[in-house]
Amino acid sequence: MPYTVESSFEKFRENIELSGDHRETASKRKDRLISLLGNKFEILDVFPSGSIPRFTAVKGYADLDIIVVLYYSKHIKGRSPSRVLQSVRDCLGEYKTNVRKNGQAVTLYYDSWPNVDVVPVSRVANDDGSVNYYSVPNANTEGWLSSRPRKHSSALEDKNKECGDMFKRIIKMIKWWNNQHSGFLQSFHIEVMALKIFGGKLVDYSWNIFQYFDKAVELASSSLWYEVGYVDDYLDYKSRKLALERLKTARDKARDAWYLTYNGRSDHERAIEIWRQIFGERFPSYGS
Repeated sequence: MPYTVESSFEKFRENIELSGDHRETASKRKDRLISLLGNKFEILDVFPSGSIPRFTAVKGYADLDIIVVLYYSKHIKGRSPSRVLQSVRDCLGEYKTNVRKNGQAVTLYYDSWPNVDVVPVSRVANDDGSVNYYSVPNANTEGWLSSRPRKHSSALEDKNKECGDMFKRIIKMIKWWNNQHSGFLQSFHIEVMALKIFGGKLVDYSWNIFQYFDKAVELASSSLWYEVGYVDDYLDYKSRKLALERLKTARDKARDAWYLTYNGRSDHERAIEIWRQIFGERFPSYGS
């Protein structure tokens, strides 16, 4: 039974993390989809991406992203992003599909979680033939976005080694918070802000989560460049304003909760109550 903030956070972590069964299911779905796509497309490379393979996913929310690198001259050259996405959707016609809201993937819906997002891309190479970045379709603008998903995954792993396991655990907790409060922030955006915010060993959930909210208010207040593009260009004026309001509220509550157990203070019951206000019912109540 959690009677301390620390034990409550550990229980909270267990409550929102994925089990190994979900990752096995995701892997089987990936293999089946690649088999189908191979009947129509010449695929140069394929790899899973997103929160599930990065171990930053939470129960019930993250989809599996599959990056499918297509032969540019055969399947992408001279075609609009929406046309490329439609051709992938047509190939996967045996599934219930739709184009993801952000216009960057074809989403396949299953009776059980997780759904799968298929992201068709082309690669842009350096002079030595190595991949510089991938071009991702954006059907909403009929343009192409630049992305380095493998480099981002490596950056998360490196930061996790620097900061310890608490780094990815806090990312999951922030994603859970985001989903409980209207989900204005995209998962990738949350991860990038964590890379910007944290450095050195993380040892205290209360302080470090307050630190995340505090710094995120500043980072989310203006455009945030990362690698080859702006990670927050999906936010319009209204959604950015609403996201900031929620971040500020969480920051203020997190500060209050942290202070209740700081420097010898021991009001764990009240602190746990506030953390539960921030994170919702999956955060255990005092003594439960």
